[in-house]
Amino acid sequence: MKRAETYEKNIYCLEGNWDKHPRSTKSIRPILELLKTSSKVKYIYHRCLTKEEFLRHLSDFTKLRYSNYSILYFAFHGRSNRIVLGREEILLSELADVLEGKLSGKIVHFGSCSTLRTSDFNISDFINRTGCNCVSGYKKKIDYVSSTAFDLVYFDLLQNYTNLENTFKVLEKDFSNWIKKLKFVLK
Repeated sequence: MKRAETYEKNIYCLEGNWDKHPRSTKSIRPILELLKTSSKVKYIYHRCLTKEEFLRHLSDFTKLRYSNYSILYFAFHGRSNRIVLGREEILLSELADVLEGKLSGKIVHFGSCSTLRTSDFNISDFINRTGCNCVSGYKKKIDYVSSTAFDLVYFDLLQNYTNLENTFKVLEKDFSNWIKKLKFVLK
């Protein structure tokens, strides 16, 4: 397997509130800091408490100045075929409407429960409409700590391989139990 020496995949992260309390400090931001320290991954992080904030930051991501951020990381609660933002839900098709044709060369990761527990058609439609390289995430309700730890490993591996197939082969070889337990998928 060919390892990449300088292939950086910076992360643009949008995160929802994990608790009902608006001042909750629960966040995936520490793993982004760890990736920055250990793997020199640059990141941009935005906490989104409203759908309006979410859509504004999502629109910003598609601008030229963020072209070197190749991973779009959604860290939210989720349900089948959607992410959950407070009391609102955003379907994959709605995300595709906003991002249509704007994600060429990007990796989209849903760090959320069950978002990818949907039909292959819905996932393929998202990929085809947005133009992203791939979509990854979970097909079941996941434990916060386990899935966050897996996200850390996954993002670190993405820094080391130019080919997504090779990344998934290493994940399957070294972390097959986690993949099965979390029902992680990479399409």
